Amino acid sequence: MIRRLAAAAAILIAAGCSSAPAPVPIVGAPADVRLLAGEWGGEYHGDMNGRSGSIVFRLTAAADTAFGDVVMIPARRVNEPSPATPSMGLPMPPAPQVLVIAFVRTARGGVSGELRPYRDPDCDCPVRTRFVGSIHGDTIQGWYVTERTESNGPRQTGSWKVTRNRP
Repeated sequence: MIRRLAAAAAILIAAGCSSAPAPVPIVGAPADVRLLAGEWGGEYHGDMNGRSGSIVFRLTAAADTAFGDVVMIPARRVNEPSPATPSMGLPMPPAPQVLVIAFVRTARGGVSGELRPYRDPDCDCPVRTRFVGSIHGDTIQGWYVTERTESNGPRQTGSWKVTRNRP
């Protein structure tokens, strides 16, 4: 129940932060692109940093462009002091960040793509994220890897899963 509330809150944050998500180009044969048609929603989870968030994606059947984004919710480190809200004295959670999907490719039941570069809250440095997944009916799931763009550093990996919303 808490997971669903968190995902719903993240989707609302995404809607508030990105009133009109940027168009995402889709590359693939028409039959493969049709496999992605619909409205998709789900989550991702980092293997090493505890980061998680929601994914929202929409594609119409006759288009080669989708609309969607990813909301990253940073995890607070255990030994990191937490800023307090002066009026309430309660810790403030890390701010969610809306990430933009740069492009998506689809072929033979698979999907891959990349997010536009963004600033990682852990290293305060620019990073890029690539993702790969498999389409199985109304579910797509896979893995992602995040790497620094300007210097060497640890690669972050994780998993993601979305399901098609049926009316």
